[in-house]
Amino acid sequence: MAAKSETLRLLVLHNSADNTEEIVKSLKNAGTPTRPQLLDNLEDFEDSLNSQPWDLVLAGEDISGCTYMDALQSIRNRDKDIPLIVLLKTYDENVIVEALEAGAVDAIVFDQHQHVVFCIRREIKNLYHRRSHRSAESMLKETEKRCQLLLENSRDAIAYVHDGMHIYANASYVELFGYESGEDLEGMPVIDLVAKEDLGSFKDYLRSYGKGEKISTDLKFHGVRADGDKIDAMMQLTAASYDSELCTQIVIRRDDGKAKAAMLAEQLKAVTSLDTLTGLPNRVRFEEALEEALIRVRREKNQGALLYMSMDNIPQINAVAGIVGTDGVIAAVSKVLRDNLPDGVLARFSDAAFTAILPETGVDPVRSLSEKLCQLIHDRLFDIPGGKTIQTSISIGVAMMGETAPDAPEVLSRAVNAAEKVKLLNKGAGNGVNVYNPAENAAANDSALRELLAEALEQSKFKLLFQPLFDVEDESAQFFEVFVRLPLADGKLMTPDEFMPVAQRYQLGSKIDRWVLINASKRLKEHLVRNPGARLLINLTAESLQDPALADLASKLSKAIDPKGQPLVIQFSENDVVTYLKQAKEHSALLKAAGCPVSITNFGCTVNPLNTLKHVDVDFIKLDRSFTQDLSVEEHLNMTKKMAADVNEAGKKLIVSYVENATTVSKLWTMGVRYLQGYYLQPPSENLVYESQS
Repeated sequence: MAAKSETLRLLVLHNSADNTEEIVKSLKNAGTPTRPQLLDNLEDFEDSLNSQPWDLVLAGEDISGCTYMDALQSIRNRDKDIPLIVLLKTYDENVIVEALEAGAVDAIVFDQHQHVVFCIRREIKNLYHRRSHRSAESMLKETEKRCQLLLENSRDAIAYVHDGMHIYANASYVELFGYESGEDLEGMPVIDLVAKEDLGSFKDYLRSYGKGEKISTDLKFHGVRADGDKIDAMMQLTAASYDSELCTQIVIRRDDGKAKAAMLAEQLKAVTSLDTLTGLPNRVRFEEALEEALIRVRREKNQGALLYMSMDNIPQINAVAGIVGTDGVIAAVSKVLRDNLPDGVLARFSDAAFTAILPETGVDPVRSLSEKLCQLIHDRLFDIPGGKTIQTSISIGVAMMGETAPDAPEVLSRAVNAAEKVKLLNKGAGNGVNVYNPAENAAANDSALRELLAEALEQSKFKLLFQPLFDVEDESAQFFEVFVRLPLADGKLMTPDEFMPVAQRYQLGSKIDRWVLINASKRLKEHLVRNPGARLLINLTAESLQDPALADLASKLSKAIDPKGQPLVIQFSENDVVTYLKQAKEHSALLKAAGCPVSITNFGCTVNPLNTLKHVDVDFIKLDRSFTQDLSVEEHLNMTKKMAADVNEAGKKLIVSYVENATTVSKLWTMGVRYLQGYYLQPPSENLVYESQS
């Protein structure tokens, strides 16, 4: 559907009209208006596909001489993006798998109407996103074509420069400098086109632009043509991208009457981007500046800040001073802000709100500056008509902008929300500063969590926990499993199953693995001074399983910790090992050769888990927690015994975790389990503490 409010166009290939009515009724009750069409034969179905657009198809297993397979093939033959859900007569896992393999999006028993509704809503949402994506791609291609056409036919001399080198120049640019084609300029430094006497001013201009300083005028310089002649020209720089690469757009105009006219046009544009009351840039100009600032911080990998400053008692000022008096107070507040924010871009965002973009700054300097602004505004008496004075205050929300910052609307939203929180915390009074903290929003916001993860890596904020694995055969042996946690603003610790999906989505998984490896190794080296022979079991992700440098890093760390021992055991999940079986086979051999034994965790969840051990040479096997959930049930106990026996027969050391009571310990003790782990024995701790179980 193009929008959530549009009617769902539902095509049903089924023998039961009553069942279709129930599904449509359930959809409408769920807030999804539906226009269904029920058919009971393939010929009519194909005619409908040809004559009308459809959003989704429901198809029964068998319909009057055809099956859902025929319906899928009809859709595929017409190259249509229409999801199909199979309505089953009874639950049959084999049929469900067959339907999914054939291309159906789901297969559900026909009378489970609520299940069908949730599935339809999910697939319509997916369909909407696919259509939007295709539309956006098409529009992007068309826009790129138009832009390229405009570039090539523009009278202005335009070029794109990356790292000081030309990567594109249009015909006017090539002609202006007397070259035969754009290829002659590709790779040429832009500085080669500037006369020697202007090199100093040209470098200063570039330096100012590179630092993000506001450049109000174009640069006048003498250009050097291919034949050595000089031309009087003016240069304008703008952040841009070309072929998906961030770069700088250069526009050069001859310094003649046309250039002066262009300057007048620019001046007119500048005037229309100013707020008439305060003389500050208006919202439109601010939003442009924010986009430019975000491009700059991502490109240069530094940090900036966005301030949203909202006046707190505008209704009271209006009531006392009227519109004219209120305008006077707003103008006076803007002057205080202008005098104390000399750097960056200050703008009037709305009637009683100002915004400022501060480049190359950190949290503490911004907080101090914001608190100073609050104090200055609060302490000042503002004149209003009638010889009276009035006071006001501001609430400031701060959103930091760094390499992983989201898009402009999200950054602005963060600053606004932070300012609103000031008033919430001060019971409506405002007059304070609040810095948006990704840690406070990480649990509900992928973008905030990504920033928190990047910050935790950069500032080493992750926390390590250590839980012993008790050796049944050697009570003196110290063996700890390492767990990583992400601290949140409320003091809670986020577990990997919560933050790792986001980390892997943004390619941070291997970086977190590396942090854990290095910092856990440091802790172990300190511990070995008093406890020789201690070892760590370290969990790594699928990203590290594919990292060719893993074995070398693990080897160096292992030798640095204990040159004569095997202090590090590297552990991967069974699902990752099976998914990347070839890499797992290679890595297990390399790691063992480097003196680092390998373990597989969550073992026993695939169809034939023991088959994995034929390909991957590991030393330890850690059973999935499902094996110890309820050993009081005979069937579960026998299954665990069988798995333990198979692992021991394969010559692997068996680890069983989630040991939560004495009964579980006594039952596992007789199964040939080598290591026991669980809260009943000892919970995880921030320190490498080993309490003897004797």
